[in-house]
Amino acid sequence: MDYSPSAKELSHFPFLKKAQDHIKKSFPPLDQLLKEEKGAFLVELAVKRINQALASKKTIAAHFQTRDDEEIASYVLARIIVSCVQDKQLYDRLARYEAERAYYFLNAETGSESEQGWNPHAVLDDDQNSRIANYLAAEFRIDLAKDRMPLADYVEIVSVLHEDRFKLVNRRVQNGQVGIKKEELLELLRERIRVILRRDLPYHVPKSLCAQLAPVTESIKCEYQQQMLQQFGAIEESAFPPCMQALITALTAGTNLTHAGRFALTTFVHTVGMDVPAIAQLYARSPDFDPEKTMYQVEHITGRGGSGTEYTAPACAAMRTTGLCVNRDAICENTNHPLSYYRYKKRELAKRPNKSEKNEPSPAKPEKVGVPGIKNR
Repeated sequence: MDYSPSAKELSHFPFLKKAQDHIKKSFPPLDQLLKEEKGAFLVELAVKRINQALASKKTIAAHFQTRDDEEIASYVLARIIVSCVQDKQLYDRLARYEAERAYYFLNAETGSESEQGWNPHAVLDDDQNSRIANYLAAEFRIDLAKDRMPLADYVEIVSVLHEDRFKLVNRRVQNGQVGIKKEELLELLRERIRVILRRDLPYHVPKSLCAQLAPVTESIKCEYQQQMLQQFGAIEESAFPPCMQALITALTAGTNLTHAGRFALTTFVHTVGMDVPAIAQLYARSPDFDPEKTMYQVEHITGRGGSGTEYTAPACAAMRTTGLCVNRDAICENTNHPLSYYRYKKRELAKRPNKSEKNEPSPAKPEKVGVPGIKNR
């Protein structure tokens, strides 16, 4: 007998095609639904979903307090809302959050000795994969029974994974297939989900629907701006890592930066809050400064141009490869990304505003934090 996911299973993986089919007859057309009390409730659920995607510390509960069709509807509405907001970083964050939820649910399906699983009817195969796990993986073109995958799929999936174990040079490649360990399959499935969900955003939402959702989208924008303020706050150049300070010093001295240097500096200052015109102005002292060309390049790197891809600063390993890692200090020894350095240094400066940095003791090891919601390339 062919397997068909239950409503409970679909609610945990609402991006499945069958999940979308499941709710088509459950609700009226969206423009009508938004005028009803039920619509207001679903929008509230969707906003909570988006806010969780924005939160630095996420809470994912395996057992829902809402109906299955409501969970699925809140997923769809969340994607519609961020499509109306029209911010690429929001698309990235929501896609990553949904992929993280799916990964959590796959691992929490049968539970453990201390916690009951969310799917009491789960049936496992010889590889200890459930029916919904195999069904989900198949829809995203990953076979959980195999120990390899096509090279093109692998490269796309791991493009944002920076652990050495995922680098292609550390993999066995044979006949166009990349070797995979069993314990890595769900991780790769999570990233595959993220890639596909991000690729589908933004939706083409009618202007009339976005107008109905305007109060909601404005609240999302405010929440997002608040999150960015909490992460980076006002731009503080004294907290820039040595590599970025060196690039700015070179610009101030009228030196032309290499392409790698321009890319690194532009992505860094954009992420910490500098707007496009201000970034372009940084390059005004370059001997080859061309306002129109510079603006085009900055817009392309920051995702405001035609490519639609928003990049972030290269990690420290990439900075070393391109020869941009200079003047390393004690903080550099314990961090792996210029943005991690910046956040840590800002916290330290805030704690000791009156002390000279030269007289400060060596800093404690900073946390190695990632950069949520931004595409790493």
